[in-house]
Amino acid sequence: IVAQPESRELLALCLKKLRGLNKVRVIDASFVWTEPHSKRIKVKITIQDEVQDGVLLQQAFEAIYVVAYAQCPECAKSFTAHG
Repeated sequence: IVAQPESRELLALCLKKLRGLNKVRVIDASFVWTEPHSKRIKVKITIQDEVQDGVLLQQAFEAIYVVAYAQCPECAKSFTAHG
């Protein structure tokens, strides 16, 4: 999947990869600056959930992703010498 750095598409992809976000309400999500050559993407996420009797709990945390470049299986077959 190709997405521009710090794009909405990349942010949506990162949020989809996190388990458990469908059980809470995402209040805010934004990228945190990292060195361009580090192959790391940091996303700051603020979530909110109702714990009991209408009491809301809000928490912010950072998720760190590692960028991995790989070829799709079809591309790998076309560029591999089979001889």
